[in-house]
Amino acid sequence: MLDIDVNVLEQTVNDAKSVLKDGLLATDIWDRETGLSLAGHNSQPEAVALFNQLTSEISSTLAGSGFPALNRYYMLDIEDGNTIVVQRHGDDLMSGMLLDANRVNLGILVSVVIPRITAGVEKARNTGVSED
Repeated sequence: MLDIDVNVLEQTVNDAKSVLKDGLLATDIWDRETGLSLAGHNSQPEAVALFNQLTSEISSTLAGSGFPALNRYYMLDIEDGNTIVVQRHGDDLMSGMLLDANRVNLGILVSVVIPRITAGVEKARNTGVSED
């Protein structure tokens, strides 16, 4: 069973919103097994389910092609000046962002926001170790 501090995930979403401002159109952090969003901003449940499936297909295609495996994230440049970023956080969690590419600095996205989301998701994991 997934042992996650949802409050930390919400803080992670809020941190991304504070950096990306109105460039962040939507974001979700979700459980890969259930496809349910655990935290988000303008959540997109249909997109969560579809990106779960797409990520599995990309991984299978890369493996079948003899390419190296998908690592931490991938980006899609889509119409109307938008970008999608999908991050993998181990085998159990994923996150995704819909961005207005005209309002988001790619350097800030790659060097600040993506690592902060990774760190926030890792921080949200409850290890089961109690501090008595």
